Amino acid sequence: MAKFKSGKTPLVKIDEFCGKFNLPNLLVKDESKNPFGTWKDRRSEMIVKKAKHEFVDKLCLITSGNAGFSLAKFANKSHIKIVSIVDINLPLSIKQALKEIYTKIIEVNLSEKILTPEEMIALARENNKEVIWDATNGFHEAYETIIKEIKSESPDYLVCPVGSGEGFVGLFNGLEKVKLKTKLIGVTPESSPSFADKLHTPWTPYSAKIKSILETGHEIIKLSEDEIRSAFAYAKDLMNCEPSSAVVIGALSKLNFKENDKIVIINSGKGLV
Repeated sequence: MAKFKSGKTPLVKIDEFCGKFNLPNLLVKDESKNPFGTWKDRRSEMIVKKAKHEFVDKLCLITSGNAGFSLAKFANKSHIKIVSIVDINLPLSIKQALKEIYTKIIEVNLSEKILTPEEMIALARENNKEVIWDATNGFHEAYETIIKEIKSESPDYLVCPVGSGEGFVGLFNGLEKVKLKTKLIGVTPESSPSFADKLHTPWTPYSAKIKSILETGHEIIKLSEDEIRSAFAYAKDLMNCEPSSAVVIGALSKLNFKENDKIVIINSGKGLV
């Protein structure tokens, strides 16, 4: 059985980005190079490893595609079953891709209903003996490994997409642990639903933590739909990304960086289909 490993993704300089934004010290942490093309592979590997150790039978999660696909791939050929809870309006192509990797799909109108972890587990349960975990949130420590991989660069700024905030919180904790003075900047859509669909979340348990992070001087900026579409149209030919990861490119012209600043932006990955 092939053993997939996440992390240790390349940190690359893309000359076109450096020239366009007049930022010669701009680097891209390319998470599309993870086994299944997304930074969520880091959390998937961690979750499955813990679930095997704790003899978990089933993992359920709310997903727009990438997280469910990644989790199912890491759980493949193990005893662990994956249940993906998706919005009824999720594109058919993504639902089909999830079904093809033997992931059970449960469709819910997520715009009308915010499911609690208990409700998700109840939807996934088939018998009373199953040990089931909700894997939607709560594994932010998986993203701390990114900080270890960029520590030697000691960037002035780190720019990442923000959806539920799990990655944002994990990156912040990682910066704190290695005592980097890097300013963390998150990027998210100003409207919902958005072309950057993977960044839409109706509810997040990280709200209070994010608020406390912002109070320490870190920042989250919002992009309009036009800015997101323009960023993706430009970035997609230069890095392997989807609209939700291209938002970091859209943020560069809105931030008052100096020419000599050292900046790392995170390409969180490519789309499922």
